[in-house]
This record gives sequence, C-alpha cells and structure tokens, in this order.
Amino acid sequence: MISDEFLDYVKKVENGGKAGWDEDQGVWFPHPSPEGGNDTIGYGHKLLDDEVALADAGLEDLVVLKMLLQDLDKAEKVARSIVCSYYGGEYEELSDNSKCMLIDFAFNIGGGGMKKFPKFVQAVLSDDIETMRQQYKRFYSASDGTKKELKQRNEQFHMLFLS
Repeated sequence: MISDEFLDYVKKVENGGKAGWDEDQGVWFPHPSPEGGNDTIGYGHKLLDDEVALADAGLEDLVVLKMLLQDLDKAEKVARSIVCSYYGGEYEELSDNSKCMLIDFAFNIGGGGMKKFPKFVQAVLSDDIETMRQQYKRFYSASDGTKKELKQRNEQFHMLFLS
C-alpha cells in the first residue's frame, strides 16, 4: 500500500535536508526535534528512551528506512482505528490516495491530532476535494510555545494529493 511516491514524499517532508546524515561515515545521527523531547533520527522517527544510546553511535540507512516503514505501519493502524471508531467510516473502502493522506496525518500529528481535523477527515471519507483543500494545512507548536505553519509539508501535501 505504501507506494514509492508516498515514501519519497514522507522522506522529503520529514527530513529532505537529511539532518543528522553523515556522508563520510554513511550513517545517521540524532538531531533535535522541533517540538522538543527526545531527539529524532532519519525521517521523523522520535527516538524512544531505549533507542537513544544505539542511535548516538549512528544508524545505517537501512535501519533508518526500517524505522520509517514501521512508523508508517503504526500510523496506518492509528488512521484505520480513528476512521472506524471515531468517524464511523470504512477505512478499507478508501482509495490508496485517501489512505495515504490519512496515514500522513496520523504519522505527523497522531490519532489525537486527527480528531482535531474533523472537517478534513470527513472530506477524505466523502472524497470532497474542495473541503480537503480548505482544511489540510497543519501547524506545530515549537518548544518556545510559538505556533508555526508546516509550510513545506503543506505545499508538498497539496502537490501530491490535492492538485
């Protein structure tokens, strides 16, 4: 279900600049998460406490890719659960494009965050592209408390899914 195009999109919006990548050693190192807390490695993987020491030594690209795929799998389970239990929708009946939009939201903001975008999720479920275009933009709260638009992610999301 995860297409190469979607995987490339997630890589680009999560860490297109490859923060933490050491070209000389060919490994990834953790970098600070904009929202605070544990560091992030690779493409948006928030390190768990028991992963920090391992990640500090550097992780090969294949390990980072595996983490991303596992994170996307978890995000899909969250999206499926939210759609079925909170919105009363049938996740399996959605198009792959619609599933990917919801996976991206769940990956980026979690299930609780998906609930904060009811108009967007309902628009995806009803294939209402105009409402999706009005409701898809996301923001984040930086560690200093300021609210900032995820401008690049929003632009890339629009180009892949809504144009």
